[in-house]
Amino acid sequence: MAIPQRITLILISCAATGGLMGAALQAQAATPPQTAPLPRLACTYQVTHVRPISFLNVRNGPALHYHPIGKRQSGTARFAGSCTATNGWIAVQSTTGKLGWTSAHYLRKIPAGSSHPTRPSGLACTYQVTHVRPISFLNVRNGPALHYHPIGKRQSGTARFAGSCTATNGWIAVQSTTGKLGWASAHYLRKV
Repeated sequence: MAIPQRITLILISCAATGGLMGAALQAQAATPPQTAPLPRLACTYQVTHVRPISFLNVRNGPALHYHPIGKRQSGTARFAGSCTATNGWIAVQSTTGKLGWTSAHYLRKIPAGSSHPTRPSGLACTYQVTHVRPISFLNVRNGPALHYHPIGKRQSGTARFAGSCTATNGWIAVQSTTGKLGWASAHYLRKV
């Protein structure tokens, strides 16, 4: 076999091998990162070190390369999160009710004894609103009874959110869509 034919065969085999490797690399690059499993959300946090006009991203995994799926505003709103960090990331719930991860550097854990006596510090179960028309909403109140004032709401639908695992006089401690902790009637909640 002549030298030009050998070089041609070598180039063809290298191209075929490289093409296969390139296809494998493309397939691997097209695979989105898997979301990390979320631990229980039994502690309470506030966003800190973020300007009031800005927000903190909630991502679908515990690292910067995961996509944002929601956000948390800076301010006084308290929300549920995991009690321990995973590589510097805390599992939290976004303001839209989606569960995800945010950097622990921007969170301040609220001690259990510092919350209002009618507001629990740990929301370890997950709920969905039920028995409410899609165009309506469920009030979240600042205490476990109808005479307490509404402080937020929860929409009917597929959004999941953190709540206490046990009821107090037929009321479950939950977070409103604005992140405020309050109470909603257990009749309208389904534990997921």
